[in-house]
Amino acid sequence: MKRITHTAFAIAIAATLAVTAYFYLSGRGGREADEPVRYRALEAVDATNPSDRPIEPVQAVRATASIPLEPNETLLDLYSFNLDYDEEEEQVLVVRDSDDATGVVKVVLADYSPFTRKWTRAWKGSTLVTKNKTFQVSVNDLIGDHNLNIVCTGMDDANNQTMTVYWKSQDADRDQEAAYVKILEQAGSAVLVEGGERPDSYKLGQSNAESWPVSVWKEDPVSGNYLDQIKETWQWSFADEAYVLVGAESIPGASIARQKAESILDGTAETFKAFLDGTWYKESIDPLSSSALFITFQSRDEAVLFSGEGLTEVYSWENSNPTRYGLYIASRNQSVRNLRRLMDIELASADSVSVRVFQDYRIKADISGKWDGRYRRLTPDIAASFRRAPAMARNARSDIGGLYESEDGSTLSLIGSEYILKGPDGEERGAFSIYELQGKVVLDMRRVVEGDGESVRRSWIATAAEARGSDGQPTQTLTLQEATIGILGIEPSQSPPLSFKKR
Repeated sequence: MKRITHTAFAIAIAATLAVTAYFYLSGRGGREADEPVRYRALEAVDATNPSDRPIEPVQAVRATASIPLEPNETLLDLYSFNLDYDEEEEQVLVVRDSDDATGVVKVVLADYSPFTRKWTRAWKGSTLVTKNKTFQVSVNDLIGDHNLNIVCTGMDDANNQTMTVYWKSQDADRDQEAAYVKILEQAGSAVLVEGGERPDSYKLGQSNAESWPVSVWKEDPVSGNYLDQIKETWQWSFADEAYVLVGAESIPGASIARQKAESILDGTAETFKAFLDGTWYKESIDPLSSSALFITFQSRDEAVLFSGEGLTEVYSWENSNPTRYGLYIASRNQSVRNLRRLMDIELASADSVSVRVFQDYRIKADISGKWDGRYRRLTPDIAASFRRAPAMARNARSDIGGLYESEDGSTLSLIGSEYILKGPDGEERGAFSIYELQGKVVLDMRRVVEGDGESVRRSWIATAAEARGSDGQPTQTLTLQEATIGILGIEPSQSPPLSFKKR
């Protein structure tokens, strides 16, 4: 009887362990499935256009779409965004339909459900972009209602900049396939969102904010000036659930000769690239100041250099598309390969251009817009202002040799060509020399390090002064300010000076 009882007890324990193991493993698998897969960005390449391939491949893992593509769809790129403020990100797939004769780029929204643990195709939308190397997707709340808009920008075959904006509909009866509605689609020489700072109440979710207008620049068809444009202002309307045109104004171009403008803007990228070659400085900042900004275009090396505030960023010049007024450049940072800058450069005058820089939103860096503005070519006269003649030294006309003592008891001996410095830290010996540089007397002291025989150099600006004490006797004071001596002259340090009195 006891044997039967023991057997039944052992079977019960085994069954309990098996059930516990089952639920543990299934729960672990469920938690892993609850997490959506993270994907890296896929480099956009059009297989039908070899010239549209990147010059240098991105060193990243090629990502795949998390949903099956349709037979006619070719994946060009993909982005990850959190569009609905939940715990999971959605994927925005950039595709092109092989059976679409227009060749426009389209976007597909892939949504992950933690309940079904599956990715589903939620929505598909079209854009005006045909040149996929210029295509960019960003998300932002243009309306001010705390719902993120899908903003698609790029260029079409007519070399116009385009923008298509989608808004998540608030209509509960609308089916899932039409969850995002097109609220703006425009093309022109430039299309920009006029964003601005919003109040704290909006940032805290306590209120809505004013919508951001969109400006569209187009050719002025009735003007005789080649560079005159029309600026249209589009504003959001809740009644129309779309952006509507609220105004248009003429923007006069520079009074540049039409023949000169047409020779630069002949419709080819190579001509404008040759015009851009060289260094340009931002007009609103003094080029000789420490805050100056420079952009250097090197078409031969296929590089664009952004210089300012002591730093230089080097971008690979990957792709150029001519526009009516200039050039649209796609560039990529040579150090951070997933950092892209798209540049719209327009001819402003015979020696100036207007620059707009669009930062790729895949990485949040340098989105302040400081590079936007008008730039003027760096002339030889201004470039010569940056050159400084090397500082020339000469023999000192004053003699500061002798024995000196400071108030803390330290002594300094300058006899012949040897110095001896005795202080709280011990004794220091070496050779010294005296010379004049930029009107100042410089004391050069080279201390020999015992053991390895190497010397350590320290330079001082030496100032000798003579005064009479209360007893009427003259007293010579030597003040030493440590400094760095270079090809451009003397740079004093921030350390406090040393003061000695001559015995």
